[in-house]
Amino acid sequence: MRVLLLHPEDSPRRGLWSEQRWDLIVDLGRSSAFSAAQWAEQARCPLLRADSFRRGVDDLKRVRELFSAGRGRLLDEEGIDWWDLTSVLVVFEAEAALVLQRLALEIGPAAEIWATRPDWPVSLMSVLLRRSLRSFSVSLVRRRLTWAKRYANLLRRFSGAQIREIFLDKYDSEYAWRSRFARRLSPLAQPHILLPSAYGNASRMAIAYARLLPDQSFLLVTTRQSAAQCELPSNVRMRDLAGYVDRDEPTSKIAAILAQWGRLQTELSSIREFEVLLRAGVFNSFSRWVHDGFRARNAWREVLEREPVSAVLCGDDSNLYTRLPVMLAARRNIPTVDFHHGAMDGRYLLKHLPCDVYLAKNEMESDYLTRVCALPSQKIALGAPSQDASTSDRGHQPTHKTSVIFFSEPYENVGMRAQEVYGEILPALCRLARENGRDLIIKLHPFESRPERIKLVRSLLHVEDHKLVTVLDGPLSKSLLSRAWCGLTVESTTVLDCLMERVPCFLLGWLTLLPFGYVQQYTRFGVGDLLGSVGEIAEIPQRIAKFHDSVRNPQALWRQAEPDQLRQWLGAATPAAGARRVS
Repeated sequence: MRVLLLHPEDSPRRGLWSEQRWDLIVDLGRSSAFSAAQWAEQARCPLLRADSFRRGVDDLKRVRELFSAGRGRLLDEEGIDWWDLTSVLVVFEAEAALVLQRLALEIGPAAEIWATRPDWPVSLMSVLLRRSLRSFSVSLVRRRLTWAKRYANLLRRFSGAQIREIFLDKYDSEYAWRSRFARRLSPLAQPHILLPSAYGNASRMAIAYARLLPDQSFLLVTTRQSAAQCELPSNVRMRDLAGYVDRDEPTSKIAAILAQWGRLQTELSSIREFEVLLRAGVFNSFSRWVHDGFRARNAWREVLEREPVSAVLCGDDSNLYTRLPVMLAARRNIPTVDFHHGAMDGRYLLKHLPCDVYLAKNEMESDYLTRVCALPSQKIALGAPSQDASTSDRGHQPTHKTSVIFFSEPYENVGMRAQEVYGEILPALCRLARENGRDLIIKLHPFESRPERIKLVRSLLHVEDHKLVTVLDGPLSKSLLSRAWCGLTVESTTVLDCLMERVPCFLLGWLTLLPFGYVQQYTRFGVGDLLGSVGEIAEIPQRIAKFHDSVRNPQALWRQAEPDQLRQWLGAATPAAGARRVS
């Protein structure tokens, strides 16, 4: 029996393997039943999908149980648990180990197994099957041409600023270069609430909270350049974390943590799942994570010691670089408040809550955190930020609803093939738009490339549909939503933006990307209309009529925090009567 393991970046339609006969193809990436059926028909053999072995939230709860074995073992002098901090980085690899362990049982011991390439997760399958696998190797010349083509594509796909940030994330994760050129400013004179941020969306939402307290001073400290791309109100100052980095590496303290890690590895290897992950090389970067993390830790410690920080308000504590200031501040008894810049943060299934208070934007998010993630309810409070200018005047009903808007996502980041997703749904969306006198807008996620997606769209659609489709990037705006006849997404936060503007939004539930149970939670609270297959896109006109009869109150999706309550959570003083706004 000849078995082909299909790497997530490969297709059964293209490559040397497409010219050979197989008895079974195993897709190690994410794919829909629609794509699998087409592949099986073309290859003339059965196709087994890793997706069919996933158990979603239950798998993540098992990962949490496994990860508990390492907690409390890698503590530094600040009381930071480096296992708790870094294990979140391998959540998807740990989930894959559970999924592929089930899949491996379906492959007979006598099978002749090939892989389209030897990279992860093929390496994991090799460990699980306890045998070496043959792969379709290429010559040195061809590998170099592939490498050159990959970087040429990178230059075409992203702007100069984006490429610079990608380069720095990869090669300067410990801020060695950035710290040499960063400005080292004088300490601030008066108390400020610290807003740590690594992303533009987190910065914008943190600033929206700051707008609720115009008399309070805030300090936005960014870890990446994209986090600085936002408009600042008068009460928010901004600085770069690189300006606080100490160029001397804490060698002895890093060595102590790595020595503890060596002992912990030995103990964890007695657990089957950890043995698999260790042998597959999942933790090979642990030393680098610790080196980078200590540099970031010391930089944030410098922020807290140099600046008069009165509280910390953080919008993404799943990010190692922005979770650190929350942990450091909590140890110093500085008030800490967390929120998430998206609809929900499923990584709370695997980590503890480091802050004093977590601000949920609505009942749906609060229920998710307490019921699904099992966080303590006494730490969860309802309090969304102010509604920013791009989505102000909610509830306004324009007269012209001209567009079907598909909110795309960076599918490749989770092992799904964008070409298969677009190839499955775009013909149906074009047909929906054409038959109802609309156009089709594909609104891209910040991590997607517009030139690349335009090229993909044109390769998949008939020429007559090209003029029907517009591909847009940039921040989501109210003017765009005002054109929407309906919106479609897999599980993006944009479903809330649509519904708050009373735009019917449909969830492509059969293409679920993440194991966090977001679509199930949306459905539980009636947020979005769930579609079960591509064929149901044709039913959207009838469903839109029902939507307007049953639409939820937009206010239920966005429970804005009371300023006085927010002051209390942040330990901020109430301004004196007649006090002037911060300049």
